[in-house]
Amino acid sequence: MTDDEMSSRTRWLAVLSVVLAAAALVTAGLFVLGGTFQTRQKLVLAIQPTQNPAQILERAQELRSYLSSRLGVEVEVYVPTSYAAVIEALRFGTAQAALMGSWPAAIAVRAAGAEVVLAEVRRVYVDDRYVEGTFYYSYWIVRPESPYRSLEDLRGKSACFPSPISSSGYLAPMARMVELGLLSRKDGGPVDPKEFFSEVYFGGGYAQCYEALMAGRVEVAVMAGDVSRELYEKAMGTTRVVERQGPLPSHALVVSRDLDPKLREALIQAFVELGGPERAELMRSLVSAIFVGWERTSSEEHLSSLSRYIELTGLEFKS
Repeated sequence: MTDDEMSSRTRWLAVLSVVLAAAALVTAGLFVLGGTFQTRQKLVLAIQPTQNPAQILERAQELRSYLSSRLGVEVEVYVPTSYAAVIEALRFGTAQAALMGSWPAAIAVRAAGAEVVLAEVRRVYVDDRYVEGTFYYSYWIVRPESPYRSLEDLRGKSACFPSPISSSGYLAPMARMVELGLLSRKDGGPVDPKEFFSEVYFGGGYAQCYEALMAGRVEVAVMAGDVSRELYEKAMGTTRVVERQGPLPSHALVVSRDLDPKLREALIQAFVELGGPERAELMRSLVSAIFVGWERTSSEEHLSSLSRYIELTGLEFKS
C-alpha cells in the first residue's frame, strides 16, 4: 500500500470513528451543540402530596399527556412522599416544576432558589362576598352568645385549630396574635399558643373545629374563606367573628431557577390554558376543589404576606 493510500485510509477511519461516536451519543439521548454535550429536554413536574400519592399519580397521567403534547418534550409527573422531597427535587434539579401549597412554596423559594410563576385563582369568601381570587382570609369565631368580644378576652380559654401545617388555620392566626402583642417568640424559637390559651386542640379540619366550638368543647375556633361554600355559610351564619387575618395566598406553580426560559414560558402558557372549562376539572382533582384558573405572578407578589407570617412566628412546616 502506497503512502497516499495509507493516508487516505487513515482519514477515512478517523471520519468513521467520529460518525460512530456521534451515533452512540444520539442513542444515549445526547447531542452536540456549540461544542458541548447537552441532554435531550425533559420536564419533571413534582406534585406536593395532599392525599394518597398513588391516587394523585393516577389522576396526573392526563396532565402528563397534556403537557407532553403541548410542550413537545418528554414529561414525567413525580409525587414524592413529603413536601420536603419536592423542595429537594427542585433544589438539586431532579424536578423542574412543582404544584405546591403556599407555605411549602415559600420554603422552596427560600431553600431551593425556586420561583413562583402562577397563582391559583379560586372561589373563596372574603368576609360576606363570594369572589374569585388568589388571596383569602381566615377568621377567629366564637358562639353567638359568647361574652368574648376580642382575642384578648380569650386569654386562658380553649381553642381549636384545624392543623399545625395550615397557613390559614394556624400560621396566620398565630401571626395575628403576635401583631396584637398576645404572643411573642422566646429565645428565637417559634411561638406557642399554649402560652395564651389554657387548652389547644388540632381538630383535623375546619369542620371538626366548628363542631367542637358549637358543642361547647372549645371557646374559639378558626374558619377560613377557602372552605366549601356550604361549610363557610353555615359556620359564619351561626357564629360571631372576633378577629381576622390575611391576606393568605392560594396554591402555586413553582419552577426551578435553572429551567430553560423558553420551556418555562411554554409551561406557564400550558397551565394558563388549563383554566378552560374542558380541563378545569382536572386541576380541581389535583390542586383544589375550588380551582378556577391560573394567574401570572411572582414569588414576592404572591408570598410576601405569608413570608411575613413565617418571620413573625418562627413556625416551621412539618408534615
